[in-house]
Amino acid sequence: RITYKNMKGQHNFALDEFKVKTKLLNAGEEETVEYVADKAGTYEFYCPVPGHRPAGMEGTLIVE
Repeated sequence: RITYKNMKGQHNFALDEFKVKTKLLNAGEEETVEYVADKAGTYEFYCPVPGHRPAGMEGTLIVE
């Protein structure tokens, strides 16, 4: 379970390998998504709003 809370602007959260994506959230909004992380590895999550990922809005999830 991941709870994504947007702090500023409009953003959302995506984790492609587990088919996870929140709706587009405004500042102060949050959404919780549930999924099964059933594959060990390193996965990138990011904000799919155009231009946001290249601007550095991404991170790494490590599943052991």
